[in-house]
Amino acid sequence: MVDRSASAPKIVIDLDGTLTIDDPGTAYTDKEPNRVVIEALRRYAAEGYQIIVFTARSMRTYSGAVGKINLHTLPAIIDWLKRHDIPHDEVIVGKPWCGPKGFYVDDRAIRPDEFVRMSPEEIDTLLGINVPQ
Repeated sequence: MVDRSASAPKIVIDLDGTLTIDDPGTAYTDKEPNRVVIEALRRYAAEGYQIIVFTARSMRTYSGAVGKINLHTLPAIIDWLKRHDIPHDEVIVGKPWCGPKGFYVDDRAIRPDEFVRMSPEEIDTLLGINVPQ
């Protein structure tokens, strides 16, 4: 983990299905890393971005009890991130689980394929950040 400036831009990134390859039959500790997303994340980290992993992992299992998730799940998450050399400044558990048919709506969302394919400038344009009007 690298100590980046608190005023640096932040990337808040999901864990399962974003940093990991989504394989429902695989235990969390054995999930394969999504290498193309991780390489893009490393480039952003090298440019000084703060990396925050925000996950719903175990929210369903522990009925939203974040203290239990911190105790039972967070150590395995941190171990997995370290084992795969994934840059991160924070790990936040407690993202509400939307369920298998639900989804998240966020005006600042970038899909993993966009994150890999687009430059920081293209993402800024997509989100309307610092775009001359």
